[in-house]
Amino acid sequence: SDVCSSDLIVCIDASNGKVIWKIKANTSLSSGVAADATTVVVTGSDATVIALDAATGQTRWKYQASTEILSVPAIGSGTVVVRSVDNRIVALDSESGTRRWYLQRTAPPLALRSAPGIVVGDGLAYIGLPAGRVIALSVLTGAPRWEATIAEPKGATELERVSDVSGEPVLLGRDLCASAYQGRIACVDAGNGTIRWARELSAAVGPGIDQRYVYTADEKGNLQAFARDSGSSLWRNTSLSWRNLSTPVSFGRAVAVGDRQGYVHFFSREEGAVLARISTDGSAIRATPVVAGAYLIVQTQDGKLSAIASD
Repeated sequence: SDVCSSDLIVCIDASNGKVIWKIKANTSLSSGVAADATTVVVTGSDATVIALDAATGQTRWKYQASTEILSVPAIGSGTVVVRSVDNRIVALDSESGTRRWYLQRTAPPLALRSAPGIVVGDGLAYIGLPAGRVIALSVLTGAPRWEATIAEPKGATELERVSDVSGEPVLLGRDLCASAYQGRIACVDAGNGTIRWARELSAAVGPGIDQRYVYTADEKGNLQAFARDSGSSLWRNTSLSWRNLSTPVSFGRAVAVGDRQGYVHFFSREEGAVLARISTDGSAIRATPVVAGAYLIVQTQDGKLSAIASD
């Protein structure tokens, strides 16, 4: 598989770090990269959606969205799904860029300038929204299947009531898990939206998941693990307080997380004990690390891409 990073848009062979292709986008980029075997999609700060051929990097099509897109697009079932900051969700044909459908949702009075994510699976697009909601839509038609409440806004002021879904929801089997700022972490049944469990928590990034556990890094820098089936708290590590942690990722026998100083920390999945720490270039790791085969791929804010091998 390939890992693509943006400034320039660069496609790199994850097995050896060699550049396959690189191109300049004629606009500054506003979100991360979405890719499948045939298509790479990025978004520009001028609200353009740009699709490239994954093999060559040649531009396939462009689409003008209504407003800037901060959320990483999602690709699945021959469809590109994007959400713009005005809470409009649009689905585009991945080959032609033709609009298939759109859904306009009302935005709350106050929302974070953040990027609630989108994940596609089993013919549905699961989309994190402001005000603590996740909605499931048919990828092909846009028909709503269900909507779930991850967090209920609380408080006397609009600022206190901000409770937006953070980062990208994660999907594994029938479990869809998401977290919210000033809200909760929750796992729902991906088929019908029924909440399986939820725990009070405030997070600025999305959760991680594997066969047994769900992981989260809260806004204070505490790393926590919950049982995937019941939501029971298994361990909590407070050694990285206020280090602005990335989304945690299950990697081998460890859970890995990046911080604002460019370190990648590895903790035992079972007990939460510190296993190792690796430095990069000293700049923040904000993007979710990516597991590619035997490597963990990490990108820093200054653009360094590192591959870390599992032991």
